[in-house]
Amino acid sequence: MKTAQKLNCAIEKNIAGKNVDVYYEEPDRLQRGVIKYGVECKHYGKALGRADYDSIIATYISLLVTNAIDYLIIITDLPPTPGVLDTVENSRQIAHKTFDEFSSLIMDFSQYLTSVVSMFNNEGLSDYYVPIKDIDGNDIEGTINEWVLTKDYSPLAILAGYGMGKTSFSTMLASKFARKFLNGETSRIPIYLKLGDIFNEQGIEGLVCKYFASQYNVSGFTYPLFLEFNRLGRFLIILDGFDEMKHAMSFSAFRSNIREFNKLVVNQSKVIILGRPNAFTSENEKSSVLHGIKYIGEKEVKDAEMRDYREIEVGLFTDEQLEEFIPKFVYYSADQAPINSYDFISEEFCEQRINELLDHKHRELISRPVHARMLTLIALATTETLSSFTTYHLYETFYERILEREGSRPARQKISKDERKEFVIKLAWERWLKGGDRGFSFEDVETLNFQLKAPDAPRKDILRDLIIGSIVEPKGDNFFYFAHRSFQEFLVSQHILQLGWGANSISDIDRALGQNVLDFIEESGRKRQLIEYILEQMCSFTGEINSSFYRFIRTETFKPDFDIGFSLVKPSSHDVCQSPWHAILAFSSPDVIGIREFESTLINFYESTKNSNIRLAIFIGLSIKVLEIGSGADKRALHLIDLFHWQVFKVISNCKIHKGTIRDFAVDNDLDRFLLTAFLKSTSVEFTTRGEASYVRLDLTNLLTLLLDAARGNYYISEIEAIYESCGTSSVMLPVLSIGELIRCRYSVRNPRDVEEIKRLESQLRDDRKKIQQFWRANPSANTLVPVKTRSENVKKREVIKLKNPKNPKNPKAY
Repeated sequence: MKTAQKLNCAIEKNIAGKNVDVYYEEPDRLQRGVIKYGVECKHYGKALGRADYDSIIATYISLLVTNAIDYLIIITDLPPTPGVLDTVENSRQIAHKTFDEFSSLIMDFSQYLTSVVSMFNNEGLSDYYVPIKDIDGNDIEGTINEWVLTKDYSPLAILAGYGMGKTSFSTMLASKFARKFLNGETSRIPIYLKLGDIFNEQGIEGLVCKYFASQYNVSGFTYPLFLEFNRLGRFLIILDGFDEMKHAMSFSAFRSNIREFNKLVVNQSKVIILGRPNAFTSENEKSSVLHGIKYIGEKEVKDAEMRDYREIEVGLFTDEQLEEFIPKFVYYSADQAPINSYDFISEEFCEQRINELLDHKHRELISRPVHARMLTLIALATTETLSSFTTYHLYETFYERILEREGSRPARQKISKDERKEFVIKLAWERWLKGGDRGFSFEDVETLNFQLKAPDAPRKDILRDLIIGSIVEPKGDNFFYFAHRSFQEFLVSQHILQLGWGANSISDIDRALGQNVLDFIEESGRKRQLIEYILEQMCSFTGEINSSFYRFIRTETFKPDFDIGFSLVKPSSHDVCQSPWHAILAFSSPDVIGIREFESTLINFYESTKNSNIRLAIFIGLSIKVLEIGSGADKRALHLIDLFHWQVFKVISNCKIHKGTIRDFAVDNDLDRFLLTAFLKSTSVEFTTRGEASYVRLDLTNLLTLLLDAARGNYYISEIEAIYESCGTSSVMLPVLSIGELIRCRYSVRNPRDVEEIKRLESQLRDDRKKIQQFWRANPSANTLVPVKTRSENVKKREVIKLKNPKNPKNPKAY
C-alpha cells in the first residue's frame, strides 16, 4: 500500500484500542476529506467460515459504528464459504478479497491480459501451433510449467537460431498464463516484453512504462509498484528478443542493457529471456552475460550485477513435429486469403501437398518453423511440383510471389515490381546499417536515400504505397517492422549481390556480413562474383575492415578452384589492379605453397613494385602469416626479417659501428626509417657466453601493431588479434647465422658455367651476410635512430653554421 502511494499507511495501527493489521487512507474527492480503511489479514489455509468471520467482525464493529474507520477489508488466502460471501456482498462497509483479488484492485492488468490472450488467437497461432522441444527432446512448455511451480527462482534463457519459433512460443506462453490468471488458476501475471522496442526507451523502466502506463493503460500502474509486485512473485516476466539489441550496440552496451533488466531478477521473481545464441561472439561473452562470469587473467570472478541463467536450447523440428505442423498449417493457410480463392485448392490438392512437403528430401529445409511456413505457402500458391529448394531460393521465390501478387492489384500497378523490390532492399539495407532494428517509423522511410522513378504523386504518398505493398508490416499507429529478421537478412544479401556499390561502401559491406547474410550469399551461387567485385573495389579502397571480413575475403580468394589468387601479385598481370590490400591478402595467405615458389613470388613482386604503401603491406601480410602459422613459423619469419634487410641493406651496410656500438644511420627514405624503427622496437639480440650474437628474438605481435598503425588511414585491419591468437606464436627466435639467406636472390648467376662469376657472387654474398651479422652483434636498438639524420643533412647543417659565423660580418660575400 505504501508503494501504491496510499496515505498514512501503517501496520498494527492502534485505533480506539484495536490493533488494525494494516491501515491506510485515500482522498475523498467528493467530501474533500479522506476515506479510512482497515485491513484484516488472515492466512487460514482454508475457506473463511462463519465462526471466523463473526469473530473478526466482533473486534471491528465498534470502529465501523463510530466511523473510526470507514471500511473494513478482510483479506484471506482462499475465497470464503458461500454463506459468508453472501453476507459480505450485502454489507456496505465490509469487503472480502483474496490476496490476488486485492492485488488486482491496486494495479489492474485485466485489459492487458485480455489483449495477450487474443494475440495468440488473432494471429492464427492457436490453429497451427506445435509445441517446441529442446535439443534433448524435452517439451519446453512443460519444463517451464514445472519451474513456475517450484521455489527455484533462477532465471531461464531460451536460446534458438532464427526462425526456430521463439516468438511464437513466447506469444503462446504469455497467452496461456494470461488465460489461467483470468480464470483464477494461477497467481502469476504474464508480462510479455519485446526487447527490440528497448531502442526507443530509456532502459527497462521506459519499456515497462510505455507498455503499461501508455499502451495498455493499466489502472493504478506505477513503476515502483510494478517492481514490488515482481519482488513478491506476482509476475512471470517474458523478455523476447535480446539478440535484437546486439546488433545496435557494442558488446559493452549490450551487456549494460542486460544488466539493466537483470534488476527484475529479485526475490521470488520468475524471469525468462529469449534470443539467438549468435548474439554472443564467444563463450566468454556468453558466460559474462548469462552466468555473470568474467575473467581477470586466468582467474574466474563472479559479477554481482549479472545473473546465472539456466540455458534451454531449442531444437530443430523433429519428424514428429513436422508431421503435426505441416497438415495443421496447410489446412489453416488454405482457408486464408488469397489462397482460398485459388480454383485449384481442394482437400485432395492439400493432401497431395502435405505428402510432398513431408518428403524426406524437404525435411532438412523445413526443419526451421519459418522455412516450413514459407515452403507451405509456396506449395499452396502453385500447381508446379516442388523441386530442391535451397533456403536462398526459398526466400527468393517467396519474396517474388509477394511482389507479383502486389503487382497484380490495380491500385499497385503504377509502381513497377522492380521499383518495389529496389525500395524494400534499400530500406532493409539502410535499417541494417543503423543497427539491424526491424522497427521504424514512417518518418524514417521519408528520410530514406531512395530516388523515385518518374513520380506521379507526392513523394510521401508513393512511399506510403511502397510500404503497404511490401513485406513490411504495420504495427500500431505510424510504425512498421520487417515480419522476420531473416527476411531482412535476405534483402541485405540482395543489396550486396547487386554489385552496384563502390569502394566507399566496403566498410558497410564488412559490417553487414553476419553469418546468416553470408549463408544467403553462399546459396545464391554468386559468391565468387562477389569476391571478384570486392577485390576490384579494394584497388581504390582506403579505410578499415574487420578481421573477420579480411579472413573471409582471403579464404575465398585463395581457394584451390579460384584462379584469381596469386594473379593478384603477378606484376605482369594487366587485368588485375595491384593494391596494398591485394598484397596483404596474398602474402598472408596460409595457402599451401612450396617455399621456393613463395620466395620467388615474394622477391619478384617486391622488386617490381616501388610503391612504399604496397611494400609496407607485404610486411603486414608476412607478419600475419607468421603469427597464424604456428608450427613452421621460423622459416616464414626468416623471410620476413630477410625482406627487412633487403629493403634497408644499404642503410645497414653504411652504418658506422665504433667499438661494437652503432653511432649513426644514413637513412634516405621514409620507408627505411619506419622499418628500422619498427623492427628494432620489436627485436632483441641474445648472446653466447663468449659474447657472440647467437639469436635475434622477433616480437611479431608488437611488429604487426607498429606496421598496422603506420598503415592506418590507408588500409587497416581492426581486431587483428582474432586471427592469430589461437596459434600462440607471438615471437620467434632466429639464428643470426641463418639471416640473409634470401639475399642470395640478389646475386643470380647469369652463366652457371662461369666459375669466376660464381666465386665473385658467392664472395659478395658472404660479405653482405657478414655485414648483417656485424649489425646484429652491435645490438642495435630504436634509440640509435634518435635523431635520425642523413649525411647530406649533416653537411648542409655544417654549411649553414659556417655561413652564420663569418670572420667579417660586414663582408656580404661571406653569406
